[in-house]
Amino acid sequence: MRPATRQCMLALAIAAATLLGACSPSADALTAAPAAGPAGPGPTQADIDRFIAEGPEPTLRKMAPFDYLVHYRVMETTGMVEALGGEARAIAALKALGEEYERQLRGAEADAARMIPAAFDGTGIDSGFIGMTVGAGGGLIAGGMMNSAVSRMSDKQLGELVKAGPMQLGGKDGSFVMQFDESGAVDQTIEFDGKVSEGLTGKVKVKIHIDACPDPTGMLTVTMAVDSQMGVDGKPGVGGFVRSEFKLERFLDDDARLIDKDGSTAEMTMTAGGNQGDRSQSFEARMGYGRGGADGHGDYSNERGFSIFHMDEARHAASLTEQSFLYQNLVAEVMLRGIGSGGGPWESGRCVKLKVTSDPGKRRGIRPNTAFDLEAMPRAKSDGTPTGGTVTATLDGGASLQPESGKVPADATYGYAGPAQKKEKASIAFEARSKRGVGRATLDFDTGGGAYRIKGGQNDFFANVVVCPLAGPFDIKSTAGIVMHMSGGEDGGSWTMSGKAAGATWSGGGSYTLKLGEDGSGWLEAPGTSTIGVPGGRFSDSVEPVFSVTPVDEACE
Repeated sequence: MRPATRQCMLALAIAAATLLGACSPSADALTAAPAAGPAGPGPTQADIDRFIAEGPEPTLRKMAPFDYLVHYRVMETTGMVEALGGEARAIAALKALGEEYERQLRGAEADAARMIPAAFDGTGIDSGFIGMTVGAGGGLIAGGMMNSAVSRMSDKQLGELVKAGPMQLGGKDGSFVMQFDESGAVDQTIEFDGKVSEGLTGKVKVKIHIDACPDPTGMLTVTMAVDSQMGVDGKPGVGGFVRSEFKLERFLDDDARLIDKDGSTAEMTMTAGGNQGDRSQSFEARMGYGRGGADGHGDYSNERGFSIFHMDEARHAASLTEQSFLYQNLVAEVMLRGIGSGGGPWESGRCVKLKVTSDPGKRRGIRPNTAFDLEAMPRAKSDGTPTGGTVTATLDGGASLQPESGKVPADATYGYAGPAQKKEKASIAFEARSKRGVGRATLDFDTGGGAYRIKGGQNDFFANVVVCPLAGPFDIKSTAGIVMHMSGGEDGGSWTMSGKAAGATWSGGGSYTLKLGEDGSGWLEAPGTSTIGVPGGRFSDSVEPVFSVTPVDEACE
């Protein structure tokens, strides 16, 4: 049978009319050289938008022809076609193997979606896939889970997921394992076995890694490695393999945005080969580009024993190689960004801790017009280093913030004047952006009338009173009528005691410390000396009363 007829038969048999284009070679196809490399640095935004609008199926469908072609050529060259009973049976077996892998991939997709609620929101996959296309489909499951679920988890929830170890599914024909790290990055391994009635056996193993947080240079990486093995049932000496590796590196700018120009590198390597008796054969194809499309390359090299493509299809094979490379690039880009997730995980706050401080530290129950010095310090969660980049602060309520708008280089400092009236609230939302990702934090302020409930004491001295303010003199009156007179500032001061109870006169004094959290609540500790005067004399003892402090919207006593 002539090569052109064989090509047409293959194209029709696997329902992929785009596989070999026209069913007869052009006049110059015999001497055509492989393509020099990809036409440009990755998919455009229009490509990504189209992928998201259509779902993954059209793109995966366009990737499949090259996979089928390479697998068939391996089968043909290693004697598997002959061992299976000829072209028609071999093609039917290859198609059935692809459909078996697709069935298992669809099962993994459905199970993975149940492993984490709302984990995967991509559309379904409903045709046979083999080789790199299995990897791309599995990668979309992993990317969907990372972006749609993990990015919305709290650090505590993600920590529990990591501590629980790999999530595993599996059956007699394969397994699906997914592992997350503390940053939200995902590593996924898929293994499928396929044995079909036509006698073709297969095994595919996919390893995928997707970064969630960029490294210090702003780089995020996606890798996909696929090892597809084929054999003939009952003929251990006949078999072949197709192995592919794809790596995408994407870079963020100082605004935590993916760089469109000069912002990516990609590399694809495919190795195909096999055995026929004692004869071992292999073939390698490579394609890739550097930052900004530099160093674009595509070549077929390291041939040992055979050339995988017929000479009359060399030009079209090169075109299909480039097409597959570009579609893998598109899939990897979507895996990194996610589908419908509102941005990649590096924008979720997962990668950067934004520490914000205020001086004074107390922000609840403050006096009107209290002045603050604020500082916003973004740090990478992975290594604790300063992220650089910028910080923006947005004031809601209150009096004034300086600078009041725009981006401030990190670490950022601000001057803030709190609310001007009692019982007013305000908040400042901070956002840090850099090549390490995005961090967010909020500071809340309120004057709240300055009222606090103080509850506690020691031994016979017990109080449950509402006082205001804490920054000036106030009294803590016990239920028995004894009073501690407090004088000091926001962090503490000194105290004295007075009053009569149970026929005794009480006196004494000491110092106190006031420790309040960001919500205004905390503790007052007042170690000192208490003295009791009775007709028989005066008796002193050391005391350490402790009181809880809680902001309340009540009148002061």
